[in-house]
Amino acid sequence: MRVSFLVIAAALMVFNVGCCGPMKANKSALNLPETSKAMDQVHEKLAGSGKLYAGAAMVDITPEYPLWMGGFDMGRKSVGVRDPIHVHALYLDDGRKPFVLVAVNTIGLLRDYIKEVIPLATDVHHNSILIGSMHNHVTPDTLGYWGKSAGILPLCAGTCPNYMETLKYKIAQAIDLAALDAKPATVRALTAQVDPSLSINIHPQVRDEKDDVVRIMAFDDESGKPIATVANWGCHVEALWNDKQISADWAGVYFQKMMAEWGGVPLFVEGALGGLVTTNPGDEKMALDPDIDVVYKKHMTIDERIEVMNRVGNGLAAAVLDALNQEGEKLGPAGIEIHQAKHKFEMQQDNWVFNYMGNRGMLNRKTEWRKGKTYITTETVGMRLKADGKTLLDLVSVPGEPTPPLVAAIDATSDAPVKFTVALGNDENGYIILDSEWDARKYTYERTMSLGKETGAKVFEAVEKVRAMLPAD
Repeated sequence: MRVSFLVIAAALMVFNVGCCGPMKANKSALNLPETSKAMDQVHEKLAGSGKLYAGAAMVDITPEYPLWMGGFDMGRKSVGVRDPIHVHALYLDDGRKPFVLVAVNTIGLLRDYIKEVIPLATDVHHNSILIGSMHNHVTPDTLGYWGKSAGILPLCAGTCPNYMETLKYKIAQAIDLAALDAKPATVRALTAQVDPSLSINIHPQVRDEKDDVVRIMAFDDESGKPIATVANWGCHVEALWNDKQISADWAGVYFQKMMAEWGGVPLFVEGALGGLVTTNPGDEKMALDPDIDVVYKKHMTIDERIEVMNRVGNGLAAAVLDALNQEGEKLGPAGIEIHQAKHKFEMQQDNWVFNYMGNRGMLNRKTEWRKGKTYITTETVGMRLKADGKTLLDLVSVPGEPTPPLVAAIDATSDAPVKFTVALGNDENGYIILDSEWDARKYTYERTMSLGKETGAKVFEAVEKVRAMLPAD
């Protein structure tokens, strides 16, 4: 999450302004895709199969009209499309319960919005869908932070109701298509080292405080043909920085290379991106200024940004492809079990920026006010893949952008050989920092875009609780 804190702070000193523009979608004017809640029917057919089934799909979510863009300063409206953006969905079923993982190429989605999406995809399995965002900064504002402004004054939410309504149905459509694609599948769980030069921490004190490991799930059909590959790595999708053309950014480059050289549907879910890990413009550019924002805005042409975009996307794909071509025993379809759990919990929203925008309807987030404090409800999801009774992979979601030290602490709560931490999972609550690091000078900016000091501890406690709900070996 990247927004100009000074812009919002100055706005709060002016006066109260309500929202502008249409507050609801004009559904009659929209060409919404049909949805069928296929996962309910597919699971009914697969119930008791005793085999792993997997299916995957991609659906185009590129807007057809200019929209406010998410990330960086407010009031940045798109002027065109560089390349399309998609929602990617993976459907898994072991005959006992389905599990759906969705990755949306957006800046983020709030839990209240996701709760509106899920009933479009299922009547039965509401707790079996995990929707994460790739946190792409050259996609439409799907949170509401970056809308129209009058100089320093924010006037309304940056979300477009018509686009947000269409996006709901397209996410549900992707889930439908993934379920309908389900077939007996094998699985591999892998890790690989990513070239450390692809990413960088924005803080000069801790340039290497990042996670250079990509976690991988690979699903093939019984003939060996790829169905889907899921990569979990932590890095902001923002090589194009504050450009005004819609793009999948480096994630799109990654997807194109994976489809061309491996096949199936590629998914990418964010990991330890908070605190803040971004694309590395290179040593030569970083020598010009220690502030990466200055480097990208003053010292890099759009062609140079595209070069970074290609380098990061292709570099991540190279690491994943190398692992897929060399490592990992294919397991299943028989003997694979999917275990899952969800833990709902409450956190204090101790952030006057969030409170201001929420009170004025700029954020689609329900809050509760008690004894002078504001609270939000969020959740974490856990999923454990087992092969012949032994844990193969642990996955847990985090409702925001965790720092690398927090993800390392979360990883330590599991003995699984492969551990996924899905950032921005089923919610986006800004940066999530270990409470022991909350007061660090390097996190001055991150504190302005976080719920508060207790957030890291609350999330860590929730992760421990959801993992305790899953069966041990």
